[in-house]
Amino acid sequence: MAVEERGLDALFMGEHIHIPVKPRIAYPLPTMSAEYLKELDLVVAMAAAAAAIRRIKLAGGVCLVTAHDPMILAKQFASLDVLSGGRIIIGLGTGWVSEIETHGTAFAVRWKVFKERVEAMKAIWTKEQAEYHGEFVNFPPIFCPPKPVQKPYPPLLLGVQNPATRHIDYLNGWFPPRMALEQFLALRQKLTQRLEVRGRDPRSILITVHQNFPEKFATETSAIEAYRKAGVERIVYRLTGLPGESIRPKLDELARLVE
Repeated sequence: MAVEERGLDALFMGEHIHIPVKPRIAYPLPTMSAEYLKELDLVVAMAAAAAAIRRIKLAGGVCLVTAHDPMILAKQFASLDVLSGGRIIIGLGTGWVSEIETHGTAFAVRWKVFKERVEAMKAIWTKEQAEYHGEFVNFPPIFCPPKPVQKPYPPLLLGVQNPATRHIDYLNGWFPPRMALEQFLALRQKLTQRLEVRGRDPRSILITVHQNFPEKFATETSAIEAYRKAGVERIVYRLTGLPGESIRPKLDELARLVE
C-alpha cells in the first residue's frame, strides 16, 4: 500500500522459486543476492497485493516461464487480471541455467521451451477452445477459463538485456536492466531496425527499465528525462536488499522526484 499511497505507478515483483545449493553452473553475477532466499511465491504475492490496492499496476518482473506448466500459468495470470480489474503486467524470462534445469528445462533449449509456452498461453487467453501442438508443449482443444480483462491479454515484456532477438517479435515490450545511456540507445536502435524490417511500429513496444535504488535521487532527474526521450515508459527502482525501515523514506524520495 505504501507504493500506491505515494502516487507511484506500479509494483513489480521478482521470481526465484528456489536457489540450488550446489549449482552445476555458477550464478552469472559476482554475488547471489540474499533477497533471493526470501522471495514469496510470485503469483500469491501479486494476488495479495491485488486485494490490498486499487489503482496501481501489478507486475511480474520477471516470471520464469521455463519453470512453469503453461496451462496453470495462463490460468493464474488470467485470474489475477480478472481479480485486479485488468491491472497486471507480465515480465517474462528464461532463468538462470542451474535454476531452470531443476525444473526439467535443458538450458540449451530454453528459448524454444519459452516460445512454445508463451504461444500456448496466448492461445489459452484468446480462444474459447484452445489447442497447441509443439515439440515441448502439446495439448488438444481445451476449455481454460477465465479470459483476461485486458485484450487480447496483459502486456508481455521480455526480460533480457539485448532486445534484437526474435523473441521480441511475439511479445509486447522490453524489460532490460538499466545501463549506460549510450549502450541503451544503441540497443534501442537495433530493436527499432528489427521491428521496422518486420513491418511493426517501434512505438508499439513498451519499454520498462529496472535498477537498484540510487544513493540519492537528486541526480536522477536528467537521467529519467533522457530515458523518457528515448521511449522508455517506466523506470522500476528495486528495493532488493534494503531493510524494511528504510523502504518508506526511499519511496518518499521517489514520490517527490515524480512530482
